[in-house]
Amino acid sequence: MAWGTGERLLRLRRHAASGWRSALACNGIVAASSFTTTTIPPRKPRQSGRLYTLFCRTESLSIVENGKRPHITVVGDLILDRYLIGDATKLNPEQPGVVIRVDKEEDRLGGAAAVAMIAAGLGARVTLAGVVGRDEAGDRLRRLIDAHGIEPHLWIGDRPTTWKQRIVARGQLRPDRCDREVTMPISDLAARFLSEVPLGDMLLVSDYGKGICTSRLLQTLGDRARAASSPILVDPARGRDWSDYGQVTLIKANRIEALGIAGQETRPLAMARRLADEHRCSVVVTYGGHGMVVAEREGETWYFPAKATDVRDVCGAGDTVLVALGLALLDGNSLQASVRLAISAAAHQVAQLGTVGVNHSMGCTLFPVLALVDDNA
Repeated sequence: MAWGTGERLLRLRRHAASGWRSALACNGIVAASSFTTTTIPPRKPRQSGRLYTLFCRTESLSIVENGKRPHITVVGDLILDRYLIGDATKLNPEQPGVVIRVDKEEDRLGGAAAVAMIAAGLGARVTLAGVVGRDEAGDRLRRLIDAHGIEPHLWIGDRPTTWKQRIVARGQLRPDRCDREVTMPISDLAARFLSEVPLGDMLLVSDYGKGICTSRLLQTLGDRARAASSPILVDPARGRDWSDYGQVTLIKANRIEALGIAGQETRPLAMARRLADEHRCSVVVTYGGHGMVVAEREGETWYFPAKATDVRDVCGAGDTVLVALGLALLDGNSLQASVRLAISAAAHQVAQLGTVGVNHSMGCTLFPVLALVDDNA
């Protein structure tokens, strides 16, 4: 029986009003909700997709519950984020632009170190493995790691510490950025040392493409984690073949990273599904202010809208999503519930300037559920 648009929406509202725990399935594509799965009969094929919005109750989620303190191992590229903070005082007489009077400088943890900081801030015990140089930036990075209560497993080598420098004027982030980095792969000796890092309940790989996550290191750590039945979550480097990471639990990528792997497939839901099937893991693709697309390894594919927020700085959003997903899954939440929590955590992060910690509880009482009806997806 073909249903009209009004009748379909009425039936969806009745499902929510009756308190059923359900996910909306429209034309074979499931949208996110806090409920278990039920199927709604598909309507006749259409030429174009439409969005239907339904607001449903969701339970408040907490990343760390019941007094548990999970142990997270983070491996990847360590970066020192440096901020020059001041005010634009006059026009630059030398070339078009302004002169920034620097009033103070701030250093923060970036890259895999930011992932570790966020996890520690959410109550986890964190062990961090990475490489720093014998330089001022490396010394500062080590002090910040200690200050956040992170357990270091660091190789101190001759390669310079990676840092990024940004300018903030009148509370606004300037568009230019200065980077110092070395992207050559680390030595086998350094990789062997990092592969001996104590493994916790979960392994998070934060690959920024700076040469730390070598194939040898990834293989050794992956074998150890799988032998211990520890989940492996990966934030991949742009342009890197995902097969380098081996058999993992979940890959969290942004749109550009996913498009570089998916080839000709650009439709969000179909792309996530293809990547999950090819790499035999769950896949989460972030679309910034447009939300996330999620494909279970052997299950459904969903679209989650972003949480409306005033964005000050997107720095650290991806790191926050990775940590929130990992801790929520480790705490026994479903992938759907974990993604909802990650969206709330990311909304909190992008409202701040620079990468900051996230509060323990990131629950929300009302969440929009979008059923994406797209016959071409």
